[in-house]
Amino acid sequence: MAELVDAPIITTERAFVNFVSRSRQKAHNRHLYWGSPVTAVDPAALAADLAAQGHGKSAYEVLESGQTLALMEQRLAPEDFQTLCKVTGWHPKVITKLLAIGRDKRLVPLLPQLPGTYSAIYPLTTLTDAELNLAVSEGSCRPDASSREVLDWIKVKRLEGMDLPETLAFVGTSADPLTKERRAALLAALQQAALPFGVTVVEGSAKEVGTRKATKASRETIAQQLLHQLTSDLTPVVEEAPQSLLEEFEVTSAEELAAGEIRTLTGVLVRLVGGSEGMWESYGPHYCRKVALEFNRTESRAQRFNYRKRLLEVKGKHQHLADLVDALLEHQMN
Repeated sequence: MAELVDAPIITTERAFVNFVSRSRQKAHNRHLYWGSPVTAVDPAALAADLAAQGHGKSAYEVLESGQTLALMEQRLAPEDFQTLCKVTGWHPKVITKLLAIGRDKRLVPLLPQLPGTYSAIYPLTTLTDAELNLAVSEGSCRPDASSREVLDWIKVKRLEGMDLPETLAFVGTSADPLTKERRAALLAALQQAALPFGVTVVEGSAKEVGTRKATKASRETIAQQLLHQLTSDLTPVVEEAPQSLLEEFEVTSAEELAAGEIRTLTGVLVRLVGGSEGMWESYGPHYCRKVALEFNRTESRAQRFNYRKRLLEVKGKHQHLADLVDALLEHQMN
């Protein structure tokens, strides 16, 4: 298991000065004037240099970009830093994630195990020390790990940490009534057979099994099913979408679009067809399944109520989606 230590950050004050010096040299070549203090620099020129350096194509480069950005935030005046961020052309979400990476000193000793993209490294900054060590020891924090793999691991582990078991329903039928002894023997045999799978078998009536409300664990299972289906539905959409549109919304894959914010999904779909009416006609089912997905993701009862209300409003305005809405509300949003 990796040891977490307060190691020196990769991009030190000296590295920052070197970065500024490189920018100054470029400015000098363009016949621009720079003041002597490190802070007396042109934020636009710094931004151009940082943008040319990029987010990073390896874990080392991502950490270097993040830490350089974090040091700029410390050293520059607030208005200059805002100018720098704007001129880089990077989306505010990217800036936020790189800053989180740059501030997290725990990542430095884990450099050999870190994923190679900022989108996969960022979720690690949200972990506690114990969770971060566990991610390394279980192999979810490794150079070839994708952002989705890291996020899925976090989701599963936090669910397990809450000790919420998944309920599996099985119903058995018998041609002839079982005696009390044979019923007990059957239950014991089933319990023994289930042990290797980590499953505890208890006896219950078919009515109890059939009417049990969805638990948090079962909602998680439904969410995974919906995410898989929505990703499949969005794959051809993303493949045919203009690259400029995907870059504008920071979307790199169908899975990322399916798992992201609802407003990102609707923004992409509306732009693809040129208006909201076209979106409902062509991609209404995608939106409905996304709402159902978010219903099963949230822990808030108030939010779940709002998601159900939202789909009922969709049903009232768009009759061609009524059957789908009814099915989602009955089977996947109870």
